[in-house]
Amino acid sequence: SSRLGHRFLCIGPRRPTQVHPSDQLLPRQRSLRAAPTMSAKQRAGDKSKAKGKEADDWAAAEEKRIAELIQELSKKAPAKVAPHVKTAAPHLAKAAVYAMIAMPYVLEACSKIQAFVASLPEKIIYAALGFAVCFFGGVFPATIAAVEAWRLCGGEEAVDCCKALYKEWTKVQKANKEDDEKDDDKNGVADTKEISPQQLIVRKTQVVLAAVDPETVSHGVVGLYTGWIGVLAILKVQFAKTVTLGERIGEQIYKPMRKFEPALTEIVPAEYQKWVPVGLRWACKMAAMSAAWWMQRVISAFHSAIRGGLLFGKYLVEYLHEQKILRAEHAYLDEPIGWVVAAVGFLFQCWLRLPLAFSF
Repeated sequence: SSRLGHRFLCIGPRRPTQVHPSDQLLPRQRSLRAAPTMSAKQRAGDKSKAKGKEADDWAAAEEKRIAELIQELSKKAPAKVAPHVKTAAPHLAKAAVYAMIAMPYVLEACSKIQAFVASLPEKIIYAALGFAVCFFGGVFPATIAAVEAWRLCGGEEAVDCCKALYKEWTKVQKANKEDDEKDDDKNGVADTKEISPQQLIVRKTQVVLAAVDPETVSHGVVGLYTGWIGVLAILKVQFAKTVTLGERIGEQIYKPMRKFEPALTEIVPAEYQKWVPVGLRWACKMAAMSAAWWMQRVISAFHSAIRGGLLFGKYLVEYLHEQKILRAEHAYLDEPIGWVVAAVGFLFQCWLRLPLAFSF
């Protein structure tokens, strides 16, 4: 005991060990405290990466599903066409997926444009359109002819048909989305992902047939078909008429130009002399066709100037009358203004020299 007391007096009592506060934390708390705090920007980046990965997974799955559908449909194609359809299936599926991804943005852009146009005064829009046609219509003779053909062949009815078909398409989209979410066997997997491509084609066909109204679809397709056939027929006749006129004029010009063939033959090297008659004949035809198109441009410029000028004068006077700038007795000013603008527009198009090359 004396030895122990002497040792205690020499060494002294043992002091308690000081523990750092962080050492008293549980392992989970210690790891959380040691982990660096993520900023809001980093969290947003992680969320965007997760969304991007989810979108990529959806695109890959949808592309695979559409490719399988196209390959299944290729079995019913003709024997010579089926291998090419099967080879092109992945590319067609990728294009379809890209179209599906872009469609919401396209529709949003169209909605914004429609809202912007709707916010403008309607008569000012028509007046501006008439002004543009008056001053630049001759540059696009085929387009002006197509618009006039569209109006004559039921353009307004065709627009109504497009609206009706779009409504039917929205019905199909809604029904297709509901069908993709169905899980009748309650196993947590959508039914459309558990069936073969052939069964999926039959199922989606039934969904479309049940969603749309047959009479509306039939009427819409017929209306569009009638309008476009009229446009194509008129453009084909106009193009054929102009080309035929130029070709026949070129043949008549070539007859007196044949006297220059001997002189041209002496200039051209011997190995190319056989091309002199053919080249001269086609040069005459091309010159005549360019002249025929130039005359068509002049006619189109004259027509578009009158059409656009009168349209501009009519809607401008109506707008000024609505704004109480013009009184009712000044309503006759639409035609004088229209004819003056038409004359200026035609002279402006002539000043542009109406390029000879064919354009739309």
